[in-house]
Amino acid sequence: MIAIQVSFYPIGEKDIEKPLNTFWGVLKSENINYKITPLSTILWDNDEDKLYNIIYKAYKKARENGPAVMITTLTTGDKNRINELLGFLK
Repeated sequence: MIAIQVSFYPIGEKDIEKPLNTFWGVLKSENINYKITPLSTILWDNDEDKLYNIIYKAYKKARENGPAVMITTLTTGDKNRINELLGFLK
């Protein structure tokens, strides 16, 4: 299992809501596990390639609104270890 923390920052935009909602909209449409936190979005899945592809797709779609930076941090481990980490989000 893999968990990825994504921070997406629109650059030079007065209204960052549209690109962020576009990013999250792709995640929702892909039916992926994710949780939005005040500083980042956490995603997790058993399929590492699927997760990377969805994040990249969301990044490309959100960039249609203007330039942006995306920072990712990832961790891998067995399901119990990832669930332990995700428990901090509750």
